[in-house]
Amino acid sequence: MRFAFCLLPVFFSMQLNAQCIAPFQDINNFVYVFDAGESKYIENLPLRSYKVGRSNIFAYIAANNRLKVYYKGQTYTVNDNNPDYYMTDNWLLYQNFNQLKLLYDGKFISLENFFRPGQDSVYYSDSLIVWTNAIGELNVFYNGKTEILERTEIRRAKIGDNMFAYMDRNGNFKVYYHGELRTLEVYEPANYLVDRDIMVYADQYGNFKYFDHGELHETMTNVTNEYYTGEKFVAYLSLLKQLVVYYKGEETILMEDRPLELLVKENLIAYTDKGKNFWCWYKGKKYWLERYLPLSFVADNDILVYQDINGRLKAFYYGEQVEVSDQMVKKYNLYNEAVTYSLQPYETKVWCNKHTFTFR
Repeated sequence: MRFAFCLLPVFFSMQLNAQCIAPFQDINNFVYVFDAGESKYIENLPLRSYKVGRSNIFAYIAANNRLKVYYKGQTYTVNDNNPDYYMTDNWLLYQNFNQLKLLYDGKFISLENFFRPGQDSVYYSDSLIVWTNAIGELNVFYNGKTEILERTEIRRAKIGDNMFAYMDRNGNFKVYYHGELRTLEVYEPANYLVDRDIMVYADQYGNFKYFDHGELHETMTNVTNEYYTGEKFVAYLSLLKQLVVYYKGEETILMEDRPLELLVKENLIAYTDKGKNFWCWYKGKKYWLERYLPLSFVADNDILVYQDINGRLKAFYYGEQVEVSDQMVKKYNLYNEAVTYSLQPYETKVWCNKHTFTFR
């Protein structure tokens, strides 16, 4: 079944409310989607699975095993089978038998017609789709075009939001970034991590090496066993157990000792010190949030949601501390920037863009 809708004319408005989409169920287990302040009915039976994108797209497998997509108040059937499907912030990709298809420019386009499920590999991110086909060719879809990167097998491939790194057949360490394929090393790094605009790996001397916005930077910093990547930054625990962040070419010590808890996600680092103070690092700045360890916390691109010591919900939202719920909450979910929770049976509250909506 052909599935198409126009994305481009509403691109600007999507950026304003793309994060405000979240699923929930009522007392009858009917499924709804919260979309820009309203609830939209989509199914009368629980979903088998679902995934939420930031581009106002909600994809799911219905009870009848069909792949469907909700967009702008309408539900579309994409595939009558139960395919493997993948969602990023920007794209929806699915693999059905030997076909690999991508939602791009308002319609599904075919990336590959000779994909071998279980044998070939597919890597996906916000701006790159990389896969091997039945004859072993490594292909990349970027900026609306497909090209072949390698005609032989690869090893240890990893993908970030806009970067793909791998070992080729001859043992060269390569990276594909902004449409350009480069060989960074002629040896195999012990380990490496990839994210948006940045990659960190261990060089042949056991030191960190950064591929940052297309430039390669050597350091004398010893590689440790604990390091992480976020968007445009790297966080690690030094040999002295200091929490350090590398951002825009500079290293900053956030803590002089190992944090009790640590979360590195997208643009955020959330952590607690030995005094149980709760901290957040966001886009180069350090914030002291609380004098206690939250009961729980989760994060996405630009939001950190946590329960205070009384079980109330708070958020660190684009650099600002805000209240989500002034009452105790037992369970909650974060879908991009939408928070769903219940205060009483058969009621769903959705918090998004500093506003709360209630549905019964």
